[in-house]
Amino acid sequence: MTETKKCCGHKGHWECADEYPDHMVPVSEFNKEKKGTYGLGGRCRKCNTYSANISNKSKPHHPETGEWKMDWKRRMAKSLGGVRGSTEWQSCLDEAEKLWTKGNVVVDINPRIKSEFGQSTPMTKRETVRVEGEAVPEGWVYIVQNPDVPWVLKIGKTFPNGARDIMSSARRFGRAELVDKFWFEEAYKAEQATHALLNYCNLRTLGYTDCGRELFKCTIEEAIDAITKVQSENDRPSVAVGE
Repeated sequence: MTETKKCCGHKGHWECADEYPDHMVPVSEFNKEKKGTYGLGGRCRKCNTYSANISNKSKPHHPETGEWKMDWKRRMAKSLGGVRGSTEWQSCLDEAEKLWTKGNVVVDINPRIKSEFGQSTPMTKRETVRVEGEAVPEGWVYIVQNPDVPWVLKIGKTFPNGARDIMSSARRFGRAELVDKFWFEEAYKAEQATHALLNYCNLRTLGYTDCGRELFKCTIEEAIDAITKVQSENDRPSVAVGE
């Protein structure tokens, strides 16, 4: 006779109910837990998976890195000089929380459609996010070039410590070199202003529809000139009306 154990489910829901309507599940379907009854967890594996998916839906992800909020905060705390376990660690986490809430990160429950490929179906259950404002307004406007296609440049923005992630992502699709990067207090606005100046050579403007909006057919000199022009505009002191 197979030994069974009652599954406690997740908040009144039993993912295993179709197969075990009385909630008595074979012990082989439970994970081992030292603190659990008889050394087993309270939920079967199916209900454990269901519970984890429900919990993950409430965890916002960073819009650029895809990290869960707590993972992002820990990484930012380290970049601020914090060391886990030290007396300053919590204050660094608090500073990271301020950076996060500055951008008002929210969970976007609307499904995303990927152009002609139809509805996107993720391999794992996770929520996408959108940002109202910038989670971290300051950052870099960068120029990336594939040496094999030198006449096309990628011009985008990233948060203060994001250059490494940008290069890692770019190299998934071929060779990539960071040509230059420029610091802005409001990187998103600077990126948009640069894109506007270079709109005439944007690949979308040139008729290409199967590419991103950050690709430009121009020389490195043209790209740098556009970015430095935006820099000079930002550095120009504002003048009150009537002065």
